Amino acid sequence: MQKSFWPLVFFAVTSSTLVAPACFSTICSADQSEVQDPAGSSVAKSIIQPGDRIALIGGGWVERMHNHPWLEMMLTLEVPGVTFRNMGWSGDTVFGDARAVFGSRPDGYQRLMRDLEFAAPNLAILCYGENEAHGSQAERDEFLKGYHKLVEDLKRKGCRIVMVIPRQREDAGPQFPNPRYYNGNLSQLAEGIRKIATDHQATIVDLQKLAPDKRFTEEGVVWNDQGYQEGAREILAQLGYKKLSIDRMLPNTDSVSQLRTAIQSKNEWFFHRYRPQNETYLFLFRKHEQGNNAVEVEQMEKFVRDGESKIAQWLNSEKWAPAP
Repeated sequence: MQKSFWPLVFFAVTSSTLVAPACFSTICSADQSEVQDPAGSSVAKSIIQPGDRIALIGGGWVERMHNHPWLEMMLTLEVPGVTFRNMGWSGDTVFGDARAVFGSRPDGYQRLMRDLEFAAPNLAILCYGENEAHGSQAERDEFLKGYHKLVEDLKRKGCRIVMVIPRQREDAGPQFPNPRYYNGNLSQLAEGIRKIATDHQATIVDLQKLAPDKRFTEEGVVWNDQGYQEGAREILAQLGYKKLSIDRMLPNTDSVSQLRTAIQSKNEWFFHRYRPQNETYLFLFRKHEQGNNAVEVEQMEKFVRDGESKIAQWLNSEKWAPAP
């Protein structure tokens, strides 16, 4: 059974870098003219550039990439010096609801913006809409307005944007809800997400029709490891990557295991840094009891950087480092 990150978070809702950007507010242009545009036209150059810091942002599907880091593994083997910060949060929305802990919706959104400052990405891969497809028309309209604002705020901070449209729900059998209504709502949301991408020159990755005849879940919601691997392949394919290096590595199970374990370990340190246990005692209304320990949270960044350095060293020593 794979390790869960839930015990690390007491108040979860529902759960110098290798190449570091100089400053989050000024890194890299938001120009995406050389990538696949929202209309789907093919162009030569990927949105992901050597040395990029990539933030993965979304709800539970993104958070569970901690345990199924196929997207990070594949991109690590394709793009020199790329690094990642998984900022997924189960139950989250474009308004930061899950991130608010005991606070209000604006508090949650402010926390997301604040956490982005120390995560310091210059590329954000966003995946929202999975939860919102359950909502009413009014709720879906509110979501699209909020998504527009989130993308706008990220672009102001210098981020290039990839927007992932979630996969349709599987029909998990008669004991679970029929996914037809959900999938119809998701299709409507997808059109709204595409419009946001067009308005902001963001890149779209559409997973709605990913492997429709395959079962990646037991109950129609939570993906298994195969699902995350195939999802990662589809994301890279839509971003223009062919003949993936991971396919050369897969026969060497030791190498796959070593890379996966190193990434999971680094991600766990960032999880501690980003969502420390017992925030009530560290930062909130009981900080008068143990708030002196809060200084140690920021110090965990060193272990994240050490993890990235070990990954880079391993890639070079094992001859898996992507060509510059």
